[in-house]
Order: sequence, then C-alpha cells, then structure tokens
Amino acid sequence: MLDLLMSKDFVIFTTREFANQGGLSISAAAKRLSRLLENGLLVRVTKGVWANTRHPYFHALSCVPYLLGKEQGYVSFLTSLHLHAVVSQIPQAIQVATTGRGRVLVSPVGRFEFFQIKPELMTQGADWSDTTLPYLIATPEKALIDTLYLSTRKNRRFSRLPELDLRSSGFRQQEFERLMKQLPISSRILSAMRSRWGAMQAHE
Repeated sequence: MLDLLMSKDFVIFTTREFANQGGLSISAAAKRLSRLLENGLLVRVTKGVWANTRHPYFHALSCVPYLLGKEQGYVSFLTSLHLHAVVSQIPQAIQVATTGRGRVLVSPVGRFEFFQIKPELMTQGADWSDTTLPYLIATPEKALIDTLYLSTRKNRRFSRLPELDLRSSGFRQQEFERLMKQLPISSRILSAMRSRWGAMQAHE
C-alpha cells in the first residue's frame, strides 16, 4: 500500500478510490487510512478525502475537484486573480466558485472558501490548469467578473479589493467585455457591476 501512495494517482484520493484499488471494503479501507494518518504518512483533508502532502505533485489547489464532489466549480476570485498576477497580495484562503452552498473548510492543507454562483454563469471563462494534478481555474477576466458579481450581493463581499495590475498581467479587456455581455446577468446586477468597476478604475 505504501507503494500505492507514491503513484500520482494517489496523491489526493477518496476512501472509496483507495478501497477499490486495494480490493477492500469501505470500512477496512478507512481503518487502514486512519493508521497511515496516525503514522504521519497521510493527511485527512476532509471526511473521505486524503492527501499525501509529501508527494512532489501535491498542491492544495489540486484538492479542489475532490472537495467539490458532484458540484460544478472552479478556483476563482482573488485566488485566481493572484495566480494570474492581476493582484500581488496572496489571499489567505483558496477561493472557489461553486454551484453548491457557500461554506468554509479549514483543513490541514489550507483554508477553502466556497462561494455560490448560478450554474448559468459557469458556462464560460474557466480552463484546466497545466499542473500534473489539474484543477479548473477561472481566467483573469472571469475571476474579476465573479468578484464584481459577488460584490453586488447583500453581504457586500469583496467590497474592497487590493490594487489590480491589468497591464502587465496580460488581462484582456476585450474578453472581459465579451463575457460581461454574453453571460446571463440581469440588467440590474450588470449595472451595479459596471458601476463598481467604474469606481475602481477611477481610483487607479
């Protein structure tokens, strides 16, 4: 089983995947994984999801597909904007757009914040990462749209943003405008987003 943990297929995995590979029942697999956890060979990311954080392919971002489960979703908001060099400030959490409920997961590999977005707003603007263990990530243009969208909500999330670098980061203004026009956003919310965006540009 230790050899199994060194393969790239078991850097991040579920209890069920481990059970199927080892020909074990779910309960037997859970007990074996718990022993590996006690010996410091594994980390339990959340219930039913495990990670070999010592593996060279491990990255907390690659946990996102496992944490989403059957939900649609992708890495977005400030996390994506930072990874695309639009913001230099490192977010304190990995922020994820999801069709599921909003929630926070504090795990041994990091803090994950999930923000609910309507499924129809997820049809464009996300690509698979080029990492060995891929995850979906919003383009910088879509990440900014997601951020502006949430900033119009009642809780005013992202009402204050760090300074944006739209020039040297490769941010595509035309793509940003295309998505703003094509995504099914109500005219009321779109107007609020454009107003917010205009205020941000005025302070640059």
